Amino acid sequence: MTDIAIKVDLDNSNFILLDCADQLTKNKRLAVTLRRLGFETDGTDILIPFNEKTKISTLDEIQRLLSKFGFSRTLSEETIEEVKSFEREESLFKEFSEKALNIRNNKFDSQPELVDDFLEFQDAIDKGLQRTLYPLQELATFHMAFSQNSCNFAVPGAGKTSIVYGAFAYLKQLPEDDPRRVDKLLVVGPLSSFAPWEIEYFECFGVKPVSQRLSGDATISRERKEQHLYSGNPAELTLIFHGGVVGLQKEIVDFLETNKTMVVVDEAHRIKNPDGVWGRSSIEIAKEAIARVVLTGTPVPNGYEDLFNLFQFIYPHKYKSILGFNYASLAELTKSDSTGSSRVARFRDNVSPFFIRIKKKDLNLPPKFDSLIEVDMNSRQREIYDFIESTYIKSFRHNSSATVKDILNKAKLIRLRQAATNPSLLAKPLKDALYNNPELGEVDPNTRFLNYSDELIDDSEFFHHISHYSEHETPQKFVEVKKLLEANISCKKDKFIIWTIFIQNAKSLQSYLGNNSFPSKLLIGEVAQEDREPIIAKFNNPENSDFQVVIANPFAVSESISLHKGCHNAIYLERDYNCANFLQSKDRIHRVGLSPDQDTNYYYIVARDSIDAVIEKRLQLKIERMEAIIDEDIPLFSRINDVDETDIIKGLIEDYARRTL
Repeated sequence: MTDIAIKVDLDNSNFILLDCADQLTKNKRLAVTLRRLGFETDGTDILIPFNEKTKISTLDEIQRLLSKFGFSRTLSEETIEEVKSFEREESLFKEFSEKALNIRNNKFDSQPELVDDFLEFQDAIDKGLQRTLYPLQELATFHMAFSQNSCNFAVPGAGKTSIVYGAFAYLKQLPEDDPRRVDKLLVVGPLSSFAPWEIEYFECFGVKPVSQRLSGDATISRERKEQHLYSGNPAELTLIFHGGVVGLQKEIVDFLETNKTMVVVDEAHRIKNPDGVWGRSSIEIAKEAIARVVLTGTPVPNGYEDLFNLFQFIYPHKYKSILGFNYASLAELTKSDSTGSSRVARFRDNVSPFFIRIKKKDLNLPPKFDSLIEVDMNSRQREIYDFIESTYIKSFRHNSSATVKDILNKAKLIRLRQAATNPSLLAKPLKDALYNNPELGEVDPNTRFLNYSDELIDDSEFFHHISHYSEHETPQKFVEVKKLLEANISCKKDKFIIWTIFIQNAKSLQSYLGNNSFPSKLLIGEVAQEDREPIIAKFNNPENSDFQVVIANPFAVSESISLHKGCHNAIYLERDYNCANFLQSKDRIHRVGLSPDQDTNYYYIVARDSIDAVIEKRLQLKIERMEAIIDEDIPLFSRINDVDETDIIKGLIEDYARRTL
C-alpha cells in the first residue's frame, strides 16, 4: 500500500500531498473527487485549499478518499498538532454545550460557577435594561447571552423581543476586547415586525432607538441603504425584510465584517426551506455575525426538517454535528414520528442545549373568557343559505373529498360560509372576497380555486336575489356586533377587535358601524404597512378615543403584532378552519404584559343551523389537540392537518341530515 505524506501549509491555507501528483491523477475516479475539493498540482505535489472553518473537515475528507482508493497516509507534525487543537476545541464546545443545557433546564447546582455567572448577568441587566423581566424571560435571556448562537421557540405573546434586547444589553456592556461583545443589532423579519421592534426598544431602554429600515419604504433608495451599511457609525438597530437580504447580501456581509453585530431572524419559520433564496441568503450573512438568534413560535410547522435551516443559521459550520441528522433523515423522522422513539429522543437531546421554549402554560396569564353567541338568520338570508346548502349537499354526498385535488368542494365550502355571514358576498368573485395580503412571501398554489365560478351564482334569477340582498336586510351578525359594542363601548369605554376572513365583509361592516356611530379602522391586506402602524399605535393607546374598533383579517395581522395594551375584547364574525391562524389571532390580545386582574373576552358569532356550527364543533377538537402539542418542547404541528377540510364536509352532511329528517 502506497503511503501518502500530508503536510499543512498554514500561511497559504493548503494541505499538501507530497510527491504523489502522478499516482493520484492517474486514477480518474480519485482525480474527479479531488477536483471537487479544488485541488491544484505543480506536477509533483497536490495542493488542496481550506479555510479556517473547514480545515479539519477538509482533512477528514482527504484521508477518507485516500483510504477508499487504497492509499495509506502519514500526517506531518504540524498537521497532527492542528488535529489536536481541533480536538481541544471540540472538547471545549462539549463543555460549553453542557453549560448551555444546564442553563436551559435551570439546573445551576450541577455547575456552581454558573451561579456566579448568573449573578453577574443579573447585575448587568438591572443596569442596562429599564424593563423588568419575569423569571422565565430572565432565564431565556441568560441562555441567549451565554450561548450567543441560539433559538428561542417561545409561544406567541411570551415576550421574545424583550428577551433579545436583554441579551443584547448584556453583550453590549462587555469590555471592548471581549470576543463576545456586540455593538449593533440587525433584525431580519416581516415588515409588520419593524414598528414593534422600535417600540419595544423604547420600553426596554427608555430612549427611542437610532434605527434604519432597509425594507418597506419605496422612498429609501439603494444608495441610501448602502450609505447606511458602509457608514463608519451606522444606526444601532437595522431592520430588513426576509426577502430583502438577497439583493443586499454582499453589502450586509461587508457591514457585519466591520461591525460587531447580533443578527436576529424574527418569524424564522420563513427561512425553513433549504432550497429557498431567503434561507440561503440569511445563512450566508450569518457566517459573519458575532451572535446569531432565531425567533419563532412555530419551529416545526411541517416536520423536524424545518429545524435544519434554523440550526444552519445559528451554527453555519457546526450544524451537521449538532443536529446529528441530515435533511432527508429529519424528513424521514417526521414521517415515522413517535414521540417516544429512540431516534426522536436522540435528536431532541442533540439540539436541546441550543434552544429554549417558553410554553403557553408557563406564562400564567390572567383569565380569558369565551362566549358563543348563536344568531338566527333573517328570512331572506335563510332562504339563500338553505337553497345553496341543499344543492351543495347533493354534490357532497357523491364526492365527499375536500383535498386539494377537489378545488370545487373547497370553493363551495367558502360560499356556504359567505352565505352564513353575509349573502351579499356571494355576488363577488372569490378572489375579491378572500385573502389579500401583499406581505405573504409565497403564493399558495391551492388558491387557484379562487377563480372558481359557481354554477348557482351564474343563474341570473338567483344572482339578482343575492345582488339586491342588502336593499332588504342587514346581516344578523352585523346587528349582533352592534349590540355588543353598544353594551360595552358606550358604558365601559372598552375597545374591540373584530375578526373576519372576508375582505368585503370588513368593508361592509365598517360602513354599517360608521352609520351607527361606531367609527372603526381596517387592518386588511390592502392597507399599506405605513398606514397600519399609526392605526395600531393609536389602538394600543388607552387614552386614544378617535376610534375604539378595529376590523381585521387574520391573514394580514398574523405575525409580530401586539394589541393587548389597549384592547381586551375580540369578536369573531366568522372563523377560518385553520386552527393555527385562529389561535394566533387570539394571542394578539392575550399575552405577557397584562395586569393580573385584566380579563380578556372572546365572542364567537355563529349562525344557527349552518356551516358555522359544524366549524365550531370541529375546530374545538383541533384546538384541544393543538394546545396539547403547543406545550411540547418541539411542537410538531403537522400532526394536525390544517388544510384538509374533509371532516367539515362529513360534518355538514351529518348536520344537514339531523336538521332535515
